[in-house]
Amino acid sequence: MSPLSNNSLFLDYHRNPFPMFFLRGLNVSLSTDDPLQIHLTKEPLVEEYSIAASVWKLSSCNLCEIAHNAVYQSGFSHALKSHWIGKEYYKSGSRGNDIQRTNIPHIRLEFRDKGFAFTKRADSLAKRMRLA
Repeated sequence: MSPLSNNSLFLDYHRNPFPMFFLRGLNVSLSTDDPLQIHLTKEPLVEEYSIAASVWKLSSCNLCEIAHNAVYQSGFSHALKSHWIGKEYYKSGSRGNDIQRTNIPHIRLEFRDKGFAFTKRADSLAKRMRLA
């Protein structure tokens, strides 16, 4: 998401769904959009992160997770992703976390992984109930 662009074009920053999506554990990241028109600095992505941190009260751990998500979602090669977020980045939960590269505590990724597993089970149960 590009909250600054959304804010200037159609959605007030405080109504943006990004913080709710992030708190629920969705794999979301920040990006830039129209940096020459919207951003005020030479580093539009840093601007997005710093304003998001300020407005939504994101911790440094939150910002590290969001940056990790951005690399994970990117079209970067396996080699580049391995360099930036760890050799086993593709494994779920803390098994794929190289804390020296991501600065994300294992417990946070374990929590996200358990939440995702719970959601999958709940979805599966809901589908079975609809079919019955």
